[in-house]
Amino acid sequence: MYCPICFNDTLKIASRGVVKVTFNGKAKSTSQFYYNMKQEKPTDIYKKYREVVVDYFSWYATFQNKDLIKEVLLTSSDFICSNGCKLNINHRVSVIDMVIPKEMFVEITESEAERHNIPLKLKLK
Repeated sequence: MYCPICFNDTLKIASRGVVKVTFNGKAKSTSQFYYNMKQEKPTDIYKKYREVVVDYFSWYATFQNKDLIKEVLLTSSDFICSNGCKLNINHRVSVIDMVIPKEMFVEITESEAERHNIPLKLKLK
């Protein structure tokens, strides 16, 4: 991945950090989870993502008028440049297929939306 400071292909995801989950650009304070790819199994990370989705969808299900959820983003600012560049904390990058595979992301999101009766139509890039 390219570093936004030095523009070299030297940007790598940190082995541990925080993933922020947003739904149509919105999030609760609980819409994030920690990951540690060196100490956790992938299934442990998937479980944490599912817990965030369940928490948000349980809350959203209480709304009278629910907008269609078109976009669910998993982003993190926990990246490291091999050249030692100082990255801005506001520089957030999608971690789908880095922390959670796209297939697992879609399966969890769609199954929980159906279970909570949340209107969902994901636009995947």
